[in-house]
Amino acid sequence: MKKNKVFLFLCCAALTAGSVPVYGTQIEKPSVSQNQWYAEEAAVTVPGTMTQALDLIDLVQEERIERIGEMCRLDYAKSGVLASVTAAQCMLESGYLTSELASQANNCFGMKAMLSNNDWENSSWDGSSIYTKETREEYGGQVVTIEADFRQYSSIEDSLADHSAYLLGAKSGDDLRYAGLKGEEDYREAVQIIKDGGYATDSSYVDKVCAIIERYDLTRFDDIKDVQVEERASTKETGESSETFGLTYRDGYYRVRKSWTNFKSQKGAFSVLENAKDACEDGYKVFDSKGNVVYPLP
Repeated sequence: MKKNKVFLFLCCAALTAGSVPVYGTQIEKPSVSQNQWYAEEAAVTVPGTMTQALDLIDLVQEERIERIGEMCRLDYAKSGVLASVTAAQCMLESGYLTSELASQANNCFGMKAMLSNNDWENSSWDGSSIYTKETREEYGGQVVTIEADFRQYSSIEDSLADHSAYLLGAKSGDDLRYAGLKGEEDYREAVQIIKDGGYATDSSYVDKVCAIIERYDLTRFDDIKDVQVEERASTKETGESSETFGLTYRDGYYRVRKSWTNFKSQKGAFSVLENAKDACEDGYKVFDSKGNVVYPLP
């Protein structure tokens, strides 16, 4: 781990059965032009890129917001959980990716190894990687500090996916704990469903999450008409075999990869072709959103 880049985000955690929210310091809302600049210059994450929270800590907070939002947009296209809600929860609970759990374990939501003996389908956690740290919990009205095991993920994308899978699959008895969340298009209603399901004990949790959504206009990431998510499919490339997500993009971004199907090789996605060309090194190509090579031309 790049310990020299670790910034421990100290806070008072609101402890719940399903999450450990972290309430971070908020900054002034950037101007529209700033948002456009960060959206254009930040590499847009796609499945398979394995984004590490530790690698994003040194980015200015506005750019981290854009990166989180784009990752949540893709998660929304797959899960049906609003990107704006997931992004705001991530920012609130990970201190904009600077918490110890986020930076050291890519755990953006304080997901424990065991969550009230709950289990759910489609978990992206490998079932064994854990990060142990001290945490404060309440027993019999008394707050004590204990060591607890938290889930360690291989990437932010896996943390987002597992969080959504939990919200959609966790049960209370025979009933879904957060019934009605999937497909809910009103962000305040969605956050209220999460709160009512017992996700957070903080009485002002809904207002805090919604305030972040509104401050940074996160509903712009709820627009997924330009992202089509297909089923997982096996693809073979010359000299290698890989399993990837099949995605069709109509978002106008140019992607720098070794090959179109090799998501893990992606160096970034750019709205400006010249920027993509500048990032294109030997062995890489620039693809348009349909997968056509636009640089270097044969």
